[in-house]
Amino acid sequence: HRSNSTFAGNSGRGAQIASTLGNTLIIGSVVSLFGYIMYTLYEDLLADDGVTRVYNESLDLVRANPQIRELFGASAVGFGQTTSSRRHRQRTITHHKSVDAKGRQRLFVEYYVTDSKRSSPCIGVVKADLSQSKGTGAWDYNYIIVDVHQPADNMKVSGATQSDAGESFWSQLHNSKPIGRIEVLVTDEFAREIKLADSQRRNQRFSTVGKGTPDGSWFSVLHPSTWRK
Repeated sequence: HRSNSTFAGNSGRGAQIASTLGNTLIIGSVVSLFGYIMYTLYEDLLADDGVTRVYNESLDLVRANPQIRELFGASAVGFGQTTSSRRHRQRTITHHKSVDAKGRQRLFVEYYVTDSKRSSPCIGVVKADLSQSKGTGAWDYNYIIVDVHQPADNMKVSGATQSDAGESFWSQLHNSKPIGRIEVLVTDEFAREIKLADSQRRNQRFSTVGKGTPDGSWFSVLHPSTWRK
């Protein structure tokens, strides 16, 4: 009887320990998941280089530009490129970080803008670039520009709005030449970089032709694709 009682006691304690361990693991997993979600939200929404924060902030500046208001109205809307997924279509804000020739962290963000009714024949491709100060760590805008495209008839979206267009549409749009460019914001420092880059390009006898963006303008010289990864 004593051995049976001892076995039952040990079995009960083992079950209790297993239950406590299981609960601890569950709680730990929930806390870790919550921490990850909060970190992701901070990085995206609150951090100076958060993509959503930069998108919202730059879109406000784009909307306030007189040329944009004339082209797309006072309530222009911004949206990301649609991508296909197994369950649903997602709109993503194109972005990536790089290191420039001066060793500074750079953030490049790209999205689209059009009128609120999405009936305009034109689409604006917004390109915003920021750099991080080595001294203060603050992120400051270098430029916000809008390349204005007017898609050809064979690129028109049938049965869908521009923001619901497929990947092939955006690929064709980027390969087409913009009909104009609106400089929403270009800092003096970046303007000097442009002049220096243009001067170097002339000295190299246009050796950079074919690199960067298809319009061949100053942006092609300083496009993020030319920075160190």
